[in-house]
Amino acid sequence: MKKIYLILIVFFSCTNEVNIPDDIMSKDEMIEFLFDVNLINSSRGFISKSNNNYFMVRDTMLFRKHSIDCLTFVRSNSFYTKNPKLYMDIYDGINKKIKIIKDSLNNVKN
Repeated sequence: MKKIYLILIVFFSCTNEVNIPDDIMSKDEMIEFLFDVNLINSSRGFISKSNNNYFMVRDTMLFRKHSIDCLTFVRSNSFYTKNPKLYMDIYDGINKKIKIIKDSLNNVKN
């Protein structure tokens, strides 16, 4: 009998379905937002000769662009941090976006 309970516990604990609450950003929204955050933060490390000054981009501008507020992002980030599989999916999506941009730049050089 104990074996049956153990099998049932293992079976039900292995489900991949995680319900994302309504007040949490979707995975696609998180991908877009975190991509912009990483792009801006990376760009700040370079000296640009163009008129684009990424030091002037404020977090409030990113929140406005994505139509969210700080609390929504904090709640969403906390939710996905507690669900590492979902968070890995988000960063896989960010990596795909970076690869697309990188590939398009490589095509321009050739």
